[in-house]
Amino acid sequence: MSWLTGKLSDVITGTLNDWVEEFMNFLLSWINKLVFSLPSNKFATTTVNFFIWFASIFAIVIVLYKIIEYIINTQNGTQQYPLDEILLRVVKSAGGMLVLPWILKFVFVDIALPIANYFAAAGTDFNGKGGFKAIESALMAAQLGISGGGIVLLVLLIFFLFAFLMFLYSVCVFYADFIIMQILTAPVALSMIADDNNYFQVWWRELLSQVTSLLIKLFLVTLVINILFTGGNIMLAIGAGALIIKTPSVLKNMWYGGGGTRGISRGAGSAVSMSSRMLLTKFLK
Repeated sequence: MSWLTGKLSDVITGTLNDWVEEFMNFLLSWINKLVFSLPSNKFATTTVNFFIWFASIFAIVIVLYKIIEYIINTQNGTQQYPLDEILLRVVKSAGGMLVLPWILKFVFVDIALPIANYFAAAGTDFNGKGGFKAIESALMAAQLGISGGGIVLLVLLIFFLFAFLMFLYSVCVFYADFIIMQILTAPVALSMIADDNNYFQVWWRELLSQVTSLLIKLFLVTLVINILFTGGNIMLAIGAGALIIKTPSVLKNMWYGGGGTRGISRGAGSAVSMSSRMLLTKFLK
């Protein structure tokens, strides 16, 4: 009889665990789809097209100015770089207007989204504990009622709810940042023609910063859920919730203060310059 009771208990526990894992995986996958459903707006699209048109017209003006400046400086003997450099910058700028919007979507959809889906799949693998811990927590909350322990539990639930709401708020901010990044692709591509005001590195660092911050927050949301459903360290869950509310400052410092991203930016710039130079050389031949 005890053997039958144990088997029945195992079946019920396993079924509940499967239900909880499937539901939480569905919930996190839905959150990922919500986060990476990149927003579109007719007014924003019109603005992006206007900036592309304006940048193209302005690029022609800048190129004509650079050529005139080159002729004058060559006659005066003060020209610092050859005409090929001006043409190379034009090719880089034109390529940037075509490639930067694609890079923006590629980084979020083809790189960041699969990583977020991995967090959802791995974080909801509760190893047979999810359903049991969920029922145990519910029974504990019912037993505690409005006692001192119940008040602590209520405060924790409110805290985690607030952390989740702040996560949704950060997603809304990300949507607006993504639109701004789209709008700035044309001015950034145009800036590649300039001597000193090349903003490609700034744009690239901001892109990396946004992607990393978003993935870290998705990881933290998954970590909180994993801890709550496996009976893990509640202090770690509180710390993860606090970091959801307040993005770790190390992320900004990492992308804007470290030399790693400068190396990546220089590498990306060098690759673009090399490919543009090869294309220009073949064209001039």
